[in-house]
Amino acid sequence: MNAATSDVTAAIRGAVESFVTEVVRADKEVARALEAKGRIQLLVNSSFLYREKSFVKTRQSSKRLVAIVSGDAHHPHVDDVQVVDGMDMKKHYSILATPPGTQVATLSDSASAALRSVGDIIFVLIGTMRGIRRVEQPLEAQSVCTLRLDPSLANEFELVAGACAIKRVLPIEDLLDKVRAELGCGASLPEDDCRAIAKAYNTLLDEAVTEVVIPMGREVDTNDTVLGRIVAALREQTREYKSALKVHEERPEDRQALHEVLRIAYNFSTDALQIVSLFVSMCDLKPLLFWSTVDKQWALHRAFASLPWSALGRKEKVEEYRDIISAARNQAFHHVLPFDTTVEVDLSNVDVRAERMRLFAPYGEKQERGVRLKDQDLADVFAQFSRAKQRPVSTAFWRANLWVMEATMELADRMLDTLLLIHRWRPY
Repeated sequence: MNAATSDVTAAIRGAVESFVTEVVRADKEVARALEAKGRIQLLVNSSFLYREKSFVKTRQSSKRLVAIVSGDAHHPHVDDVQVVDGMDMKKHYSILATPPGTQVATLSDSASAALRSVGDIIFVLIGTMRGIRRVEQPLEAQSVCTLRLDPSLANEFELVAGACAIKRVLPIEDLLDKVRAELGCGASLPEDDCRAIAKAYNTLLDEAVTEVVIPMGREVDTNDTVLGRIVAALREQTREYKSALKVHEERPEDRQALHEVLRIAYNFSTDALQIVSLFVSMCDLKPLLFWSTVDKQWALHRAFASLPWSALGRKEKVEEYRDIISAARNQAFHHVLPFDTTVEVDLSNVDVRAERMRLFAPYGEKQERGVRLKDQDLADVFAQFSRAKQRPVSTAFWRANLWVMEATMELADRMLDTLLLIHRWRPY
């Protein structure tokens, strides 16, 4: 076994041992089987999260781990790890009564083969971010002929011979103020120029690109990688969420703390879960990644399952999770008018002056039907009011959601370590 295979195999074995320890600790059936037999074969599925088509498009890998476990319920030990191909299973894991009859390979052989065929595209996530590429946008205006975004610019803003250059992205109002100040025209910048600059600026921002270079050498600066920055952002968001949740639990009446919990949870449910979806697909296509992160994958599944699904009347699905958080957030942020329920006005003692009623309109034609009121247009205006659905979510949910966020951050961190390890030892 060469050094590359040895290091990767050691990482996988460590992840499997951590996974097995958690399973034996939580599953009494597995613990009893280990106590009774002293040695079991645990077949591990290649995916744990609920596989909604809207969440993950790929098919899970047919290559699955088999952990040979000895010891007892309190001190399980992984004696060996093998890889089987083509064995169907629906559970997250199962105890094999007999050795698998499908194709079996040693972990070292499987890891070595996976390293040889890993390819380079998976290393996009550990690509080095070089910053925003210089970009220009021409425009037709009296005062400015070109806009340029140039991070290498010595000054924050320059306007020379009609060429307007900025070092970083600014609000359009600030950019226009800088142009006015440079031209010395105060607030008299022509409206046509303002519109032309704003339009060109929008195009400039849409075309701005951050350059990422896939590393070719073995050493990579983790902090400058795509996934490194994602991990840092997830860690910071988790920290902020935990802090806001603590305040919310201590002072439930503090609406600002609740709003912060909702804001971060909503952003996480819309953005971070896309990263999880990416990880799942990457593991489907490159099972080596799943083997190396199996314990963190299991921790995320356990965290996700810990949410109070039955109390919410929902199923354990990512889409349901997003809907719960979205409804809670909408009720909090899209709720200016002081009405939590539908308002029904009693008109039984009021003369609403029905004007006419139309029946038997031609089938399929969009003609007026039913009763028409004299003040129908006014009634239609009132009917346009709506409210956000009221879907209160308990503190227990937000507390369990912290576990989901922490597990996601830890999975991303392990995925980063795994990609760096594979990159270090992949054949050049």
